Amino acid sequence: MKYKAFLAVGAMFLAIQAEAAKPSIIYVPMDNRPVCLDYTVQTMQAAGWDVEVPPLELIANAKESAKSDELFAWLESRADESVAIVASSDALLYGGLVGSRTHEIPSDVLKARAERLINLSSEKHGQKVMVFTTIMRSPKASAAPVEPAYYKEWGPKIFRLGELEDKLDAKVIKKKETKELADLRQAIPRDVLNDLYARRSTNIRMTELLLHGVESGDFDYMLIGRDDTAPYSQAHREARNMDILVHELPKERIRFFSGADQLGLLLLSRAATRLKYELPVINVTYAPGTGRNTIPSYEDDTVKVSASEHIFAAGAFPFTRAKNPDLTLAINTPYNGKTLEASNAANTYELDRPTASFVKKIERLVRNGKQVVIADIKYGNGADNALVKALWDKNLAHKLAAYGGWNTAGNSLGFALAQGLLAPSFAPGMKDYFLDQRYLDDWAYQANVRMKTYTELIWPNYWPNSGLSAEQKSAAEDKITNEIQALAGPYMGDAVNEYQFTLPWDRMFEVKVAKRNM
Repeated sequence: MKYKAFLAVGAMFLAIQAEAAKPSIIYVPMDNRPVCLDYTVQTMQAAGWDVEVPPLELIANAKESAKSDELFAWLESRADESVAIVASSDALLYGGLVGSRTHEIPSDVLKARAERLINLSSEKHGQKVMVFTTIMRSPKASAAPVEPAYYKEWGPKIFRLGELEDKLDAKVIKKKETKELADLRQAIPRDVLNDLYARRSTNIRMTELLLHGVESGDFDYMLIGRDDTAPYSQAHREARNMDILVHELPKERIRFFSGADQLGLLLLSRAATRLKYELPVINVTYAPGTGRNTIPSYEDDTVKVSASEHIFAAGAFPFTRAKNPDLTLAINTPYNGKTLEASNAANTYELDRPTASFVKKIERLVRNGKQVVIADIKYGNGADNALVKALWDKNLAHKLAAYGGWNTAGNSLGFALAQGLLAPSFAPGMKDYFLDQRYLDDWAYQANVRMKTYTELIWPNYWPNSGLSAEQKSAAEDKITNEIQALAGPYMGDAVNEYQFTLPWDRMFEVKVAKRNM
């Protein structure tokens, strides 16, 4: 039920032009992790779009930040040949998502880069310019190299400090927490606090500067993602203030919600939808229980708000009971609203009553010819084992338009939504390929094999979780491959042997899943 925006001859002519120029979108990812680069570009290419990305040596990797000035030069040299530009401001300003937290770049250089990005619009020739950026995250625990070095010692206390300062600002802090806040301010070294707040202040100032690109119309669209956050945290505190500025801008050109890694594909899917002058209609449905009112871990909004914002950002329109929707977004939420980690012992293969009811709903929708996307956010950092097993057992695994259950709720929801919107245009066989990729990544690795590899290989040998040596990485990849084949083989058969599993950032957090002959 797509509402075509062919309301005039001129609009129809532009749409024909867009289709003719379809193979030409410029994409600047935040870094080269598979979800930001390989998976995203493969998805767009499978839908018929030729996405041009910068040379790999310019993009941030596990060891080096992006070469921002060279990225700008490349972008400006290629812009005229595109119909749309989708770019990460974190890559262009700071050198990537990690760089946005760890850089030592002078403020005047960052300001000049922000202005250069805004001015890109005046140098283009009718291309849509869409930008995504992030508010610095508030991790409960982290360490170098993805955070400043002091996080190793002070990370949990820094998180608690931000949580209490947010509560203080919101006037909900308790008396005993006021004393705890004062103690934390004294305990954390002054040089750590100075550096922390200077970094966060710089990030906010640059984001505010980029908002002028929305206000002026230089950016056709802007997404602001709140990287790891919580209902009370420093990131939430900053977001509350930022939200005031965002609400003064036209809603049709900006959205602001939780998550970071899904933003690239989400914005590319919007570009595709807009270039084809379509407005997909999406029904949203939830698993029984808390459902839409769930506030997932690592986030600070309800799932209902997040889903609606993601759908609008993707260039679609949310409904609850549209008769003939283009997609149904089915969101698997925990019955009690508490999102545990996927590695928790509670994540069993036993199908409880709420999950069984959710699966029946999916089965009914598929049987009635609906295109269904599952956002599996019952657990954080991995899939719901019982749900995935039921999808395989009931022959539903490959009847979905898309599936996602890999990291934070926003990551999973946004990525699956974007793939679902693009799925009708996929080349033959590619929908099943992407579904298998997600099951092998989100279910087999994230929810199961990652922890098994930790407990049976990494920790007994006192190896690091990240920064693995070449020998350690090779041994871990062999272990991961064998374990995934053993787990997924009974469901996928010999097809699982066609995939290889690598650790592209020399750490256990993410795995790259790819067919050996692709």
